[in-house]
Amino acid sequence: LPCRAQAALARLGKDPDAAALHELQNRLLASLPGRLETLRDSLDPRPVTLKDLPREIVDRELAADGRARLTVYPKEDLRDPAAIKRFVAEVRTVAPDATGAPVIIYEAGRTVIRAFIEAGLTSVIAISLLLVVLMRRLHEVLLVFAPLALAALMTVAASVVLDLPFNFANVIVLPLLFGLGVAGNIHIVMRERDESGARDVLSTSTPRAVVFSALTTIGSFGSIALSSHPGTASMGILLTISITLTLGTALIVLPGLLGVWPVKAGKSAP
Repeated sequence: LPCRAQAALARLGKDPDAAALHELQNRLLASLPGRLETLRDSLDPRPVTLKDLPREIVDRELAADGRARLTVYPKEDLRDPAAIKRFVAEVRTVAPDATGAPVIIYEAGRTVIRAFIEAGLTSVIAISLLLVVLMRRLHEVLLVFAPLALAALMTVAASVVLDLPFNFANVIVLPLLFGLGVAGNIHIVMRERDESGARDVLSTSTPRAVVFSALTTIGSFGSIALSSHPGTASMGILLTISITLTLGTALIVLPGLLGVWPVKAGKSAP
């Protein structure tokens, strides 16, 4: 390219073209006057007042009563939840109505946790009421819930072993576990009413139907694990794990409980 530029300049010097020279001058030097003017202004600084600033900036930094906006930066790493909690608490001792990214993150986290607790309690209460109406026997309700509680504990343990910590995206897995896993337990407990024992229940088509239903659910929610969003992907992974554990407790733990505590009154353990 430098050789081509030299050749072009050499031809222009031998056979000058007024239009070509004017075009070259315009391309090379058109912005020079403005740059020189900017340079001259920068060498003669003047005090900047609020009147010199754009109105949008002034309105953003000053309140109508003249109070100025104050930005506070934390000295701790706000990726630590305890640090962000301390920072927001300290700022609010001075400015209770303070806002900004740390406050938004902190309050959003509190909202998600509160929503998780409400969703968990709502699902447990709603399922309990439904089971009471459907089965009308307390020990049958306990038989349905016991494997679900064990599956929830095993899901928490699996999240630790597999290094999949709960976050604001995947914490909804636990309420979903109760809603998605209760159906299989209900079918097995109600099928035991019509059989002579827990051993006979496993030889019917009900466990097979529970397996196929769980596999369908695992396939549906497992696809979320392929998401490019880390939080959404972790939710899909934990849902797959939790539903798998729910299936295992329904086919292994629940029949054992039915053998020890059968549905029909006075039935002896097989």
